[in-house]
Amino acid sequence: MLEKASIAQKDLSRSQAIQNTIILVTFYLGNYLFGIKAEKVMEINKDLDITPVPHSEDYILGIMNLRGQIITVIDLSKKIRTMFSVNPRLNLILRHQDEVAAFLIEKIDDILEIPVNKLEEPPEKIEGISREFVEKVYQLPDRLLIVLNVDKVFDH
Repeated sequence: MLEKASIAQKDLSRSQAIQNTIILVTFYLGNYLFGIKAEKVMEINKDLDITPVPHSEDYILGIMNLRGQIITVIDLSKKIRTMFSVNPRLNLILRHQDEVAAFLIEKIDDILEIPVNKLEEPPEKIEGISREFVEKVYQLPDRLLIVLNVDKVFDH
């Protein structure tokens, strides 16, 4: 009986470990590595056929047709008010609540599974980035991963 309890406890520990992680899709803007929760990402594509929208905010580059669905294309570096230049090449298409938008990014990196308890509050100042868009940070061995606050990014 004791052996079964021990096995059940190990299974529970594994289950808790799995539940206490977050999966992030990571990408680059300039030299900064960003992450967005994987469940928000619909797809990544290279289709940059964008129709400009006159008189829109400076971070809205226009609209695109994604298999019959018209979606807004946003220059993510302008939206989060970075202070560095970027050369976007890809659309990171996100779904948030009932909205879908394409965010221009430079380069996709990895999909990471990170323990939630290892995520930290962002420092008061992150050079070149508006802190209001940063939800958490995670220290990788060679750099800082900035987890974007998707709610703030989608706010108008």
